[in-house]
Amino acid sequence: MFGFLFKRADRTDRKAPQAAVAPQAALRAEARQVSDQARQQALQQAQALTDETAAVAFILQSAFADARLCAAQLVQSPAALEQVLQACRNTDRRVAKLMQGRLDSGRQQQQVAEKAAASVAQAQRLLQEQQLMPNQVAELDRGWDAKDAPAGLQQQFSQVRAALAERLAAQADLQRSAIGVLASARALHLQLKTAMAAEPQDQQELDTLEAQMAACASHAEAPAVPRHLAAEFAQEAQALRKLLSDLQQHQSALQARSDLLASWESTAETLDAETLKAGWSALSRLPAALFDDSLEQRYQALLKQYTVATPSKPERTRPPAATAEASERPQIDATLDGLEKALEDGALQAAMDFDKTLRAVDFKQHKPSAAQSSRLAQARAELARLQGWARWGGNVSREELTKAAQELQQQALAPAELAKKIGSLRARWKSLDVSSGPAPKTLWEGFDSACTSAYAPVAAHFQQQAEQRQANQGSARALIDEVQQYAQAVLPAEQPAGAAADWKAIAQFCQQKQQAWKNLGPINRSEKKTLDSSFAAAIQTLLAPLAQQQAGEIAKREQLIAEAAQLPANQRDTAERVKELQQRWQEHAKALPLPRQDEQELWQRFRSACDAIFAQRKEAASSADAERRDNLRLREEQCAALEAAVNQPAAELPKILQQAQQEWSRGGQVPRALQAQVEARFQAALGALQARLEQGRRQAALAQADALRDKLVLCQQLETAIAAAENPLEADWRNRWQALPRLAPAFEKVVAARFERGLQNADGYAATLESQRPALQQELLLAEILAGVDSPPALSRERLQLQVEVLQASLKAGGSAKNIEQQLLHICNLPALMDEAALQRLLKLVAQAKPAADK
Repeated sequence: MFGFLFKRADRTDRKAPQAAVAPQAALRAEARQVSDQARQQALQQAQALTDETAAVAFILQSAFADARLCAAQLVQSPAALEQVLQACRNTDRRVAKLMQGRLDSGRQQQQVAEKAAASVAQAQRLLQEQQLMPNQVAELDRGWDAKDAPAGLQQQFSQVRAALAERLAAQADLQRSAIGVLASARALHLQLKTAMAAEPQDQQELDTLEAQMAACASHAEAPAVPRHLAAEFAQEAQALRKLLSDLQQHQSALQARSDLLASWESTAETLDAETLKAGWSALSRLPAALFDDSLEQRYQALLKQYTVATPSKPERTRPPAATAEASERPQIDATLDGLEKALEDGALQAAMDFDKTLRAVDFKQHKPSAAQSSRLAQARAELARLQGWARWGGNVSREELTKAAQELQQQALAPAELAKKIGSLRARWKSLDVSSGPAPKTLWEGFDSACTSAYAPVAAHFQQQAEQRQANQGSARALIDEVQQYAQAVLPAEQPAGAAADWKAIAQFCQQKQQAWKNLGPINRSEKKTLDSSFAAAIQTLLAPLAQQQAGEIAKREQLIAEAAQLPANQRDTAERVKELQQRWQEHAKALPLPRQDEQELWQRFRSACDAIFAQRKEAASSADAERRDNLRLREEQCAALEAAVNQPAAELPKILQQAQQEWSRGGQVPRALQAQVEARFQAALGALQARLEQGRRQAALAQADALRDKLVLCQQLETAIAAAENPLEADWRNRWQALPRLAPAFEKVVAARFERGLQNADGYAATLESQRPALQQELLLAEILAGVDSPPALSRERLQLQVEVLQASLKAGGSAKNIEQQLLHICNLPALMDEAALQRLLKLVAQAKPAADK
């Protein structure tokens, strides 16, 4: 009920200024009620809005924050969001924050859309590229983010990406086809080399392979095929065509060799080694590409078989005289045996050595026997025949060597490889001198001229290398002089006071010069060791003091690591101190760089120390986050319990409110993002409970006001009956009194006392009632002034005079005067007869007090 009903009657009197401001309090209460009604009406209007334009207009003219927030939910377009944001930036933070959030979300979506559009454009450009690389498509996939991209762009990207995938698949198929064609060409080449026979279908197969490679070269994705495949296939196809041509031209020669070998293998018992060698040498020559290893192996096997199978010559029977003579000249027989054995083995050089030994023998003194002379003549005839064959074969081989040396001039070979080939050709020429005898002068001059011409680039290369080594040697001496001069300049014997060397520049200089020394290039071996020693000594004059400075710098770095390791992780300024240490570390690193290994090791240790601090802080933050989440869960449970308490009995609500507020104040921190939300939920639940409690109080106040009015009416009826000299029955009046509800203690005490005085009806009580009528009229007029209620027009003069008296009394009393509650108590305690007009005025005062109780 209204507040004055629950206050004690014996409270001290209110002061006069409060009585003077009572009308203003009533006006404020009425204005608040009007404001509440306007707020509810504005909320209803905001909830009824359906158009964004109307919502923007409503927000710009509305004076209620809740209604603006409700209407702001309809604003979505960027222009409207900007307009509302500019209007509410300094007046309504909730609406401004909502508008700013939507604008930021829109800008983010726009950025995502622009990035997606750029990816689509890039994909389309790649699709138009003549040569598409897989790494370009991979880079495109890494830059594409389909999570927030618009659906239209996602569809476009999917289509273009599928086309790119098709192109990559086509490229892969084309490359596999080209590799397969090259492999088929190589297999065909190997097959022809093995069979040494050309068939018509081989030419057709080669044409087919060339057509397939041409199709690969004319394909739209041909730029993606490695270039070496086409070049290698062209070389392979050219070699195949030459091989096919040689096989067709020399097919008869190959067939003749095969037939001859077959006939020899069938009649091997009637042949000898000389017949085999003569027949094989009489065959027509073949190109180098058609040298058939299988035919040659068959020939060598047959020759070896025949040589092994040939029986040894029977030992000649010598007459006794020849035996005696042979015993006198054993060296002739031994030499003849060696000569014959060498001729049988085909060792021409050994046979020539034995013949040279025999020619050195003086046959005038040691005349050979007839048998020895016959053997010697046969051996020398065979030797001459072998020498003729060897000379012919050697000359053919020498011509081939000369041709090979001439061809070297047209080949673009590296100098080292060219020198190796020329050396190999000369070695083979020398071996022919041993096996085939000395070469004709014309052949030797042609071969030597071809080798000299082919060796000219090698000689020029070696000359250039020699000049380069000489130049490198000069550069090395210049570098040593530069280091020595720099050392004298930056590290003088007597350094001025306060001057400090630029150790960073010295370290950079040393590193640059050491690198330059490594990059010098080859130097003559005779000078390299001396120059290396001189450079080491020169650079050491700088490295020695630099090492001392770096040792001191390492100690400083170690100190920084120790400071980082000792930092407490839970202090508030730890992060700033870590940043300070990192900045100091960078300053030291810039001032003097350390050797790479030491720098990396120290940096890893310092970084580990800093990371350990941040890891501990992160762990602490995680614990704090977990605690905030637990606090959030507890607060949400409190909000849920408070929301459910709306249905509890009204008598328990004050205790629930007090307990909820105490528990809420004792609660811990919650996540910042949800703090406002959970706080708003709690305040909403708290407001709902307070509203229900206030509603119960207003209902109780109304009930009390009704009961006060009824009891005052009953007292007035009793007093009217006393004034009319009626004898009221006490029991009836008490029953009627008991039927009415009790009042607040202060009013119950005053009204009950007045009712009891009326029942007792003491002597002269009726006269007292009659005599108190003017005082009652005066008190009612005073109460109307205090309550701000209009008085009857007839009493306007008296009211004005009384207002002046009240104001003067309040000024004299220093601000103390009665308030409306005390005045009503005084009127209720005043026994006086009231007419109907006075009673209505009193009841109006009681009813008018209700708005004040609504506060």
